[in-house]
Amino acid sequence: MPNYLFALGLSILLVIHSRRKKSLSPNGAAGAFILGMATFTSTYAYFTVVLLTFFLASSKLTKFKAERKRLLEADYDHSSERTLIQVACNGLTGGIIAALFQVLYEGNLSCFDQDRNSLILFWAYMGHYGCCAGDTWASELGILNRSWPISIIRFKKVPPGTNGGVSPLGLAASIAGGAAVGLAGAITLWIQQPCHGTPWDIVLLGALAGLGGSLIDSILGATVQRTLYSEKQKMVVEDEKDASVISGLNILDNHQVNFVSSVLTSAICGAAAYYMH
Repeated sequence: MPNYLFALGLSILLVIHSRRKKSLSPNGAAGAFILGMATFTSTYAYFTVVLLTFFLASSKLTKFKAERKRLLEADYDHSSERTLIQVACNGLTGGIIAALFQVLYEGNLSCFDQDRNSLILFWAYMGHYGCCAGDTWASELGILNRSWPISIIRFKKVPPGTNGGVSPLGLAASIAGGAAVGLAGAITLWIQQPCHGTPWDIVLLGALAGLGGSLIDSILGATVQRTLYSEKQKMVVEDEKDASVISGLNILDNHQVNFVSSVLTSAICGAAAYYMH
């Protein structure tokens, strides 16, 4: 049976922690509470641990080198406190997958991979959070790269913070972010369900989802997301005043790009589970 008291307690602790650390706005904390209840009720610790690993590590990285990021990002202080929209874009797909798994399989599996469809949900879940972690780590660490990033479609140097810009540090961070949530998921499955040995393929899946999801995000960012640059401030900005467009079309905003990237990566990982098993 789903453990609602455990989910309630952990969700409350998550909200308290995030508000104290100023990682979430009030409405972002409300969204995180709902996401936590949808995820933490599962008797499979895999869903809980993967979400917590993504959230806690990403929140920590957002505050990393804050003073330097303020010099490179005009809206750093505003963006470092995540809103309801950001929580939804980074958690809605994962929450739906976790809830769907509970409806279909909770308490009915002796091993997570004994049924192809259950494995699809496990891989899709990892694809989602691997993508979100990879993209977040790439954004938070990649901007600290010593040299300017390179546009993924024009192959020219662009200012730090430009949508679609990639750097060696950012790409390495995307792999590390995906691998981190993959490792957390693999260890959890190994402890809770050691019937088939350690599922190390989950680690590789997370790393590939981190890299692949980050690249998808970069391609979308360079093409259908507008980037504004202020010559006066010498940085990428959000406000159109005294700024010019240096890349992309004004079709999707950053939150929408993140959402589309995570959905596509999740779908690709789910499809891989279907065809490979």
